[in-house]
Amino acid sequence: MASRRITRREMKRDDFVSAMGRFTFWMEEHVKEALLLGGALVVVVIGSIFLVQYLDQREAKASALLGRGLEMLHAPVQGDGSAPPAGGLVYPSEQEKLQAAIAQMDSLIQSYPRSRSGRLALYYKGLAQDSLGQTPEALKTLTQFLEASPDNYAAPMAQAAMARMLQSTGQGQKALEILERLSKQTSGVYPPQAALMEMGRCLEGMGKPEEARKVYERLTKEYPNSDYSREAQERLKGIS
Repeated sequence: MASRRITRREMKRDDFVSAMGRFTFWMEEHVKEALLLGGALVVVVIGSIFLVQYLDQREAKASALLGRGLEMLHAPVQGDGSAPPAGGLVYPSEQEKLQAAIAQMDSLIQSYPRSRSGRLALYYKGLAQDSLGQTPEALKTLTQFLEASPDNYAAPMAQAAMARMLQSTGQGQKALEILERLSKQTSGVYPPQAALMEMGRCLEGMGKPEEARKVYERLTKEYPNSDYSREAQERLKGIS
């Protein structure tokens, strides 16, 4: 009687059965190690789930604190003509409002320094400090924000604010360096034509009208249809 030829499918099935047999034998011989390994994996998975939930809860709390701080920053002041929101905040003076907002941001930064909201609080704190006339402190705070969140959507606006502060304190050259970098960024919330406009104004303030002219001409050439271009054209007439 001729022997039947074993098919490829049967060979694969035998290999699978053999492999499963070896695995079963290993499990029988190493059941303790297998249970420990499985238990460790379960612990890792459960730990990861709890960690994510914990971080989400912290971020939610930090976000609520930031929202409260922004509410303070945008709250009306008595006698400024603004209609106070129903049940909302109203401050007796602009100074008290800004001081309260800074205190709120500080509380958030101290409680949740590594959260997204905690880092963003540095930006708003810097703006509030500048509004209070605390320019050196504001520059330091905004520098901390940029170091902590260089890719944050508010980073270009923080740089623009720093350029304005530097210009106001007689550090025009440093301001120009920041604005030049911003003028070359084609993405983000801060338009490059705005940076060029500020560069021109800064140069005019530094007593460099010819350099300002070149910047305004660059603006009108690169962004001919923008509102900034029209303003630059008016400033060019004043320089002529």
